[in-house]
Amino acid sequence: MKKKLLLIFLGTFLLLAHAFAQQITVTGKVTSSDGPIPGVSIRVKGSAVVSQTNNDGSYSIKASNTNVLVFSYIGYKTVERTVGANPVINVSLASDAGNLDDVVVTAYGIERTNRALGYDAQTVKGSDIASTQRDNFINSLQGRVAGATITSTSGTPGASTSIIIRGAVSLDGDNQPLFVVDGLPISNNTFSEYGLVGQGTFNRTNDYGNRGMDINPEEIETLTILKGPEATALYGTQGASGAVVITTKKAKAGTASVSYNNSFRAEVPYRFPEVQTVYGGGAGGIFDEEVRTRTYFGAKYPERFTRYDNLDAFYRTGWTQKHNASIEGGTEKLSVRFGLSYTNQEGPIKGTDYNTVNAKLSGTSKISDKISMNASMNFISSKTNKTYKGSGSPMLSVLTWPVVDDINNYYTATGDRRTISGSLGGELDNPLWAMENNPNWDKVNRVITNVGFSYKPLSWLNFQATAGADVYAMQGLGAYHPQSYNANVAATSYGGGGINTFNENVRLFNGSFVATARKDFGKFKPSFVVGYDISDNTDEINSQFGTKFYQQKFYSLNNTDPTTQRVAYQNILKRKMGAFGQATLGYDDLLFLTLTGRQDFSSTLPINEYAFFYPATSLSFVFSDLPAFKKISWLSSGKLRASWGQSGKDAKRAYITKTSLIPQTTTGGGFAVDVTLGNPNLVAEFTTSSEAGIDLSFFKNRLSANFSYYHIESNGQITAPRLSYATGAILEYINSGKVINKGFELVLKGTPIRNKDFSWDITANVTRARGKITSLPADQTTFYVSDTWLFDNVRRQYVVGSSISALASMDYLRNSNGDVLISPSNGLPIRSTEWTQIGDTAPDIGLGVINSFTYKNFNLSFLFDIRKGGDIYNATELYLYARGMSKRSLDRETPRIIKGVLRDGLENTANPTQNNIVVLPYISTSYYSTAYNTLDFIEKDINWVRLKDITLAYTLPKSVFAKSNVFKSASVFFTGTDLLLLTNYKGVDPSVNGLSAASGGTGGTGIDFGSFGQPMGFNFGLRVGF
Repeated sequence: MKKKLLLIFLGTFLLLAHAFAQQITVTGKVTSSDGPIPGVSIRVKGSAVVSQTNNDGSYSIKASNTNVLVFSYIGYKTVERTVGANPVINVSLASDAGNLDDVVVTAYGIERTNRALGYDAQTVKGSDIASTQRDNFINSLQGRVAGATITSTSGTPGASTSIIIRGAVSLDGDNQPLFVVDGLPISNNTFSEYGLVGQGTFNRTNDYGNRGMDINPEEIETLTILKGPEATALYGTQGASGAVVITTKKAKAGTASVSYNNSFRAEVPYRFPEVQTVYGGGAGGIFDEEVRTRTYFGAKYPERFTRYDNLDAFYRTGWTQKHNASIEGGTEKLSVRFGLSYTNQEGPIKGTDYNTVNAKLSGTSKISDKISMNASMNFISSKTNKTYKGSGSPMLSVLTWPVVDDINNYYTATGDRRTISGSLGGELDNPLWAMENNPNWDKVNRVITNVGFSYKPLSWLNFQATAGADVYAMQGLGAYHPQSYNANVAATSYGGGGINTFNENVRLFNGSFVATARKDFGKFKPSFVVGYDISDNTDEINSQFGTKFYQQKFYSLNNTDPTTQRVAYQNILKRKMGAFGQATLGYDDLLFLTLTGRQDFSSTLPINEYAFFYPATSLSFVFSDLPAFKKISWLSSGKLRASWGQSGKDAKRAYITKTSLIPQTTTGGGFAVDVTLGNPNLVAEFTTSSEAGIDLSFFKNRLSANFSYYHIESNGQITAPRLSYATGAILEYINSGKVINKGFELVLKGTPIRNKDFSWDITANVTRARGKITSLPADQTTFYVSDTWLFDNVRRQYVVGSSISALASMDYLRNSNGDVLISPSNGLPIRSTEWTQIGDTAPDIGLGVINSFTYKNFNLSFLFDIRKGGDIYNATELYLYARGMSKRSLDRETPRIIKGVLRDGLENTANPTQNNIVVLPYISTSYYSTAYNTLDFIEKDINWVRLKDITLAYTLPKSVFAKSNVFKSASVFFTGTDLLLLTNYKGVDPSVNGLSAASGGTGGTGIDFGSFGQPMGFNFGLRVGF
């Protein structure tokens, strides 16, 4: 491996050496009326050669004397200068009348000016993403993009993160957007255990990370969020939920450029559920110091007992080191870039870690004046050791461990697991013992390749062909030691220990051909796009399961009893094809009409319904270019925009149009009818969206506002409601159900101060999205997502008129007046068996506020993530309460009468019998399993203010390196993540997802069960350029 890397480096250097012949170095300074401008892009026209000004506005770039340099920066007019014989070119940029001429990368890498877009698209700089030092770059987008909701499932290494744009519309399907890197769609999937042999046996909330986390943040140049169907119509079914379009860094021609940066991070967990340490184990107020249980309804601990800080013993300060290096360079004809990164993370929970190596080689070549090509190859290798989640979470174990017992003492003298109850099945595993003896890991090897050709036979005509592959192999293993609680509890299905392993091989191939024509006819500026694409997706999964280990701590299927072993294999093949076209007519650069259409073909739909068409249109009107508005000195630009579009969506699962026979993996073999009935009448589901907005900028672009209102309807959804057991099946995919989602987005940007030495920029991203169910599948009265039924009787359940993020549970029985019914036998309330809506996890509004201050060579930036409203199910607190560990149970010695009426036959009369039965929880432990309602653990109207990211950087003056032939630049930085959280939520972290990003619908967002919050992160690092 080392020899291969050395050869790559040597080959790269040889290419660069050839590339630097016969060029001169052009230097200079770019200024405005306010002083030097940092970050100005300088490009050699007609090539990939690019440079950028530093903090004092100076730059250098390699070019020949016949080249033309293009100077561009947002908010300023673009300037072109011919190099000639002068090696020094100083440029002064004038403020633009608006930023409407900025170029936005849209579908298939097609570049369009902002003024021509009839929909909203928001771009984030790669440098802003990388500066957060977050391993999963998607987490850095929270608060930076209006309309995007980012939720990490955990604060542990390798945890998955979900991203939903403009709210969810699918009841139980995928609501996440398409990811596109340099024009190539790639996978952002999160592996789901469903479909594995022994599925759900270990933990249905196991988290395998989302594959978007494989992208190296240091390689991102820009990231654009395409939000509406008109914006993503060209991507077809893949872009039905929006698109995240990423452009990676390309080589900048000129002197060989080598860069290196590192980061060292400490992660400190700091928010934990509060538990009581007063009462000991037992029942009925009796404490037996010889027998310790995992329920705490005994007497108070004697004073002589030592208290242990088991939380502190379980957690640790996590440490992460990251190293990134790159080398690049080239000429007008050829440019090459190679980047290499390494991350080693030890998580804040003992036994968790994440390691990854990421290498990328890319290049561009201008073969002739008409033909160019680009190619890249990205290799990623990672491994994650992690915890189980949900009911298997070690957090639940450490919280209910006796405070008078030291969890560091978890082995007996003979090396066996030490128990506190005298029985292996009598208590949850000691969390430290579990992390050491119940392995849970996954590893991934991934290669992403991309090749593109461009042919421009005429100045107004271009042909582009792109082909690429995203191929990865994933392995996973989960096991329980023979002495684990999970292998000894009475209801176990893996007595004697058990193992579940799988191997997944994913192959995603994409190819596209796009022709673009643009030619001006006076004031009329038409453009046309036609194209075709094809996508083949293969997902091959082998899984194995076995129990009854022969040898302890030898985690292999070969070490299990052959009579318990089961294997399963599935090979899912899907193909999509599409033909598309787009026509835009512009008039006088102020009015633009765009028409789009796409015909898709999908293998997951029946043969007679596999083709479907959907249109889109948009209109943009730059009213600030009208003579009347040009006279308004304080108005820099103004644009009205509107769009309407449809997007089709095929079935996510393959092979659901016919009922399948499933091979049996147990003794006897044979086949059985699948639990899911096939439906030969499926058709594509359609989402119709409309959007209207206005973009304004004032005072020479010192202040801007972008507002969008949208309305989305998703109809005929492909869902799988439960069937009557009389059918012989459990599920059937059908077209039914309708969701309406509407909301608004507001982006405010301002530069209150800008002068020679100091500038202050501020951005506010405001988001509101509300989804409502208007019809349910098959005329059902309720529809629930079984994945979300994590603890007690709370789940994600929908009724007509409810929110798509609603939670449901069972209330108490009540009389006709709404009074709680009390049992005459014990004075405790009686639970209902009817489900009812109890909460909504969607926030009322979200706000991200970004401030950036620059003083000479110092830069300070920070982001506040703010949420108002939304409910959270604190299942962890309910779990603790039912076991006597919650601080809510400290009033157990106080007698009480529960308010309500007795269920004695008079409850619905004019004079029901008021309850007067005294209950003492200290004695009646059934109080804690009966006299509470899950409503009491739905925390309403949760708000928070979170200091999401803060970065302080100092760049050394250029004069320091004036005489150096080696060093070109250097900077040091400190970055903090999640350093402050102000919230009325009583749990660990209000930004919570009890499941993984693989769950459908709105998933586990707002469900907190055994969750680990985001730790505080302290990063220190160095960036050096050579």
